[in-house]
Amino acid sequence: MVTRASNEVQMIGSRDELDNLLESSKGKKVVLNVSSSKCGPCKLLMPTLQKYADEHGGDKCTFAKFNFDEDKSLQEAVKEWKIQGVPTYMMYDEKGECTKMFTTGLPDKLGSALYLFLT
Repeated sequence: MVTRASNEVQMIGSRDELDNLLESSKGKKVVLNVSSSKCGPCKLLMPTLQKYADEHGGDKCTFAKFNFDEDKSLQEAVKEWKIQGVPTYMMYDEKGECTKMFTTGLPDKLGSALYLFLT
């Protein structure tokens, strides 16, 4: 599993890493960003995601991201979750349940959703 400082957005490289992250993060919130390496809005929104990871990451919340176009097993996860556009954000509660999933290219919309989820 990829190890990073707790306030960094963790980069996920495979479905096994993704499953391990979601399983090991039970008891705290998770913000998962589904992106594409070729997506302009995905890159544009990364500073907003990192800002919230800097402020709220650690013991209470894990921030993670994966580019679905870089690994076939992650493409399967995208199909399984019926994700139709990127960037998509999935927010998991402390029980490990996805409580919100949305797609946006707007930093303000992402920031508002993260603020509401984390405070």
